[in-house]
Amino acid sequence: MDFMRVLVAGAGLGGLCLAQGLRQAGIDVAVFEQDVSPYSRAQGHRIHIDHRGDDALRTCLPAPLYQLYLDTRGQPNERFQVLSAAEHRLREVPIPGPTPQAIINPGSAVSRLTLREILLADMDDIVHFGKAVDRFESDTRVRVHFRDGGSDTGDLLVGADGIGSAVRRQYLPHAELRDTGVRWIGGKSPITPEASATLPPELGGSFAAITGTDPAMGIGYLRFTNDPQETADRLWPGLRLTDRADFVMWAITIAATRLPDGDAALSTIGSATLHQRAVELTRRSHPGLRTIVKQGWPEHTFFLRMATSVPIVTWRPSNVTLLGDAIHAMPPAKGSGANTALADAGTLTRCLHSVLNQGTPLVTAVGNYEKEMTDRGFHAVRASTDVLDSIGQELINGSVPETR
Repeated sequence: MDFMRVLVAGAGLGGLCLAQGLRQAGIDVAVFEQDVSPYSRAQGHRIHIDHRGDDALRTCLPAPLYQLYLDTRGQPNERFQVLSAAEHRLREVPIPGPTPQAIINPGSAVSRLTLREILLADMDDIVHFGKAVDRFESDTRVRVHFRDGGSDTGDLLVGADGIGSAVRRQYLPHAELRDTGVRWIGGKSPITPEASATLPPELGGSFAAITGTDPAMGIGYLRFTNDPQETADRLWPGLRLTDRADFVMWAITIAATRLPDGDAALSTIGSATLHQRAVELTRRSHPGLRTIVKQGWPEHTFFLRMATSVPIVTWRPSNVTLLGDAIHAMPPAKGSGANTALADAGTLTRCLHSVLNQGTPLVTAVGNYEKEMTDRGFHAVRASTDVLDSIGQELINGSVPETR
């Protein structure tokens, strides 16, 4: 095959990393994203990137953009903590089951928004916002139909459209999602002296789950190692990066059955109203945690139903495939979601490169990718689910044993 056109549904981290890699490999690519802009809704703020994501970014990005990613990371993130806030005193408690070091791979805290803006660099002609994939037709080529009535045609369709993937629903209708029963209200706040004064200093270098408070919470600081915009001006002039100030990400984790408003209400209300719900839910929490939530930027508050993919047996490869949460969604218990999506992008880039440069048949290349992707992705699903099952429910119920 001398020429290939790849259509990507979804402009999340995995889809964008793939698009960057394919462009680097000389493969024609178009990305279609249902959101009207990169800033139309709040999403996760602080993510954990380890060697899996780092290797993929090195593979797919031009050298200056990869260096920009390296230089705009936050502090090292090498362990997972559980703290008790009982009696309004924060202290570390032992983790049932796995050791803190076993839960996550060593890596770095990264601003999700900053990384996405880096992945969007110089992609205006490739990424099309406000284009939601509705369905596709597959024969010798793939024709994608959009909700707005338009269509496009390519040699390969990659469903990177997240946990609610329209591509997966049509392509693998037997693939199931399991509701964990856990809900997440997440947000982002400035790091202020008022909040920091009541929190232990060791919180600054790790992500911590906090029990002994109702509801349970998770918090993680992000402190940039360099000023992101000044770094972008040096390495990729013209790129604007939104996040410049250090921040703390927070998450309220609560059983769905305990939500007074219910799922439907929380998933449809605006960010400002959702932030008020978060303030109300934490009114009896540790003073420092309560302050962090209260000082949160309302527009950055979001709601998440925590679901996980049910692993399935490998299917026969074709000119349609899947990537990231579209096929192996997992709870955020091990910091693996973004890393496996990025790793998928790196693997698929390598496999498709072989089509043009080594004459590998397209379907063979897709099959090679899917074997590696499903082995890695479903392993991560099982590992993340195991952590959630072993400590997550105890954290949500506030039952992690305490030590004095």
